[in-house]
Amino acid sequence: MRTNLKKIVAMLLLVQTVASPFAAITALAAPFDSPLLNNPSRSYSSSYSQQSSAPSFGVPLDTYFTDSMGNILMYVNVLGEVVKPGQHIVRQDSDLGTIYAVVGGANDAANMKKVRVMRYRPEKDEPLTHTVNLKSYLETGDRSSFVELRPNDTIVIPKDKGLSFGRVAQYTGLAASVLTLVYLIQRD
Repeated sequence: MRTNLKKIVAMLLLVQTVASPFAAITALAAPFDSPLLNNPSRSYSSSYSQQSSAPSFGVPLDTYFTDSMGNILMYVNVLGEVVKPGQHIVRQDSDLGTIYAVVGGANDAANMKKVRVMRYRPEKDEPLTHTVNLKSYLETGDRSSFVELRPNDTIVIPKDKGLSFGRVAQYTGLAASVLTLVYLIQRD
């Protein structure tokens, strides 16, 4: 019995030893994950080109406006797990598929099943928030669940709350530490 326990503890310590560096690297890298750190020139140039298409006389964010070519434009905010979050200028007829392309797609941590469109000024009897399953659109191309976007709408692509490798490694290390402590207490 003691031999089996020693083998289990040794195996758990081995797993902890191997997994701990990965967990530490994942935990340290997460706060520094930024599109500006990945490719700063692309982020600055895209932000600059977007802002240059807006009129220079100060347009209210909740209205439509036109560019020099006569296109009707609006501001849309995109937050959450996307490559380029922030405020974007898009055409009036843009939908969630277009916005998804403008922001460069979602990160690996995104929960595409619960994308929220939050309305800045909802109409009477209209909900303030619409939930859309963008994953089904990406799989089938069906846009029937999309809502019409309006100026200053905010699209939030939340983080997936599932288990990640870092979290599994963290829990494995904790379990190995507890088992080691139990083993050492029982040994004496």
